[in-house]
Amino acid sequence: MDRLPLSPEPNNQHLLLRMATSDTFSLALTVALFGSALSTIRPESILWGLGGLLCLYLFVSDCTEKSEVTVLMKNISSFRAYSILTYITVALSGIMVTFGAPLIFNTIVIIPVVTNALIVRPFVFADLYKKNYTRLFGIVDA
Repeated sequence: MDRLPLSPEPNNQHLLLRMATSDTFSLALTVALFGSALSTIRPESILWGLGGLLCLYLFVSDCTEKSEVTVLMKNISSFRAYSILTYITVALSGIMVTFGAPLIFNTIVIIPVVTNALIVRPFVFADLYKKNYTRLFGIVDA
């Protein structure tokens, strides 16, 4: 990283939570926009596709930049597996919603996926970040 890592203090908690939700949110938007562009081909599908490309760029840049989330994913294998599983479930649920799965099935699938991606995963990330701060960055937070 080109900067010092965020301190695990409570005042940085909001930034850590926002970092952990931004990648899954941009992936969900990518899949939804691409699905909307492909589900019915109309003139505005080009706009949906361009929006999907923009969101795909945001997702890839979130995953490739050196941030606290990527450092944690590279160094803790259980968090990496959990993040990949979250990405897969978000993408699959986005595909199901845009291509017309039955409403009850969508509801049953979407509620746990959204709960995991936008509520549970950020707090798991923040907790692991606090526990492994010194081991990951070699800095003792004062």
